[in-house]
Amino acid sequence: MSADFAEKEKEFVTSLEADTGRDLGAWMAAISACGFMERNDIIDWLRHQRFTFAKASWLERIHNNGGKLIYSDAEIAPVAAAPAVPAPAPVAAPPPAAHAAPSAAHEGDINAALSAAKGLRPLAELVLRELASAVPDTQFFVDGPLIVAAAPATYAALLPGPKKLKLYSDFSTAGQVIALAGEPVNKSPPPFPHMLLLDDARQIDDGWRDAVRAAAPPVPVQRRA
Repeated sequence: MSADFAEKEKEFVTSLEADTGRDLGAWMAAISACGFMERNDIIDWLRHQRFTFAKASWLERIHNNGGKLIYSDAEIAPVAAAPAVPAPAPVAAPPPAAHAAPSAAHEGDINAALSAAKGLRPLAELVLRELASAVPDTQFFVDGPLIVAAAPATYAALLPGPKKLKLYSDFSTAGQVIALAGEPVNKSPPPFPHMLLLDDARQIDDGWRDAVRAAAPPVPVQRRA
């Protein structure tokens, strides 16, 4: 069994650069520089970099093991290595390491995630359309039960459910008036600090759109030549 885990672990770390734009050494350095010390905080930070919980936990374990693989004696990257790229400052919802893939590539996963909404699926589909309309260039991908919105940094996550939809984001400005504290997702930390509970299309009004725009990444200013 340990041999199987060793093989899976090597496959995971060797594919990091192609999947995320950073190799294991760069991620070890980024974790060291992110400002978090506790295991759960590091895993939560990695989750905001678009890692699944399992892979975030695996990276944290390797980092805690001094950069050595858990199921192999090979030392891939010392934790003390200098960052290959500037590490992001610790914030509530850091941007992902790479741009989100086009939504079309995740259409099957998104449809499967939407099925959890059951009778509220039309409302969930409306929420996704409104997010794409309110924030230009929004793309969607699935992380566990969540449908995540990115433009290109992740700024919202929708959790479909049969009784309520939960829209997570950092509603620290206009949306804070109508938002609740984010609840855990399957015992994992919430993806963002706040959430909106939705069960009626009439809730998708101008105030909702303003809150979403305020939570989205700023649009880069195009400089004239």
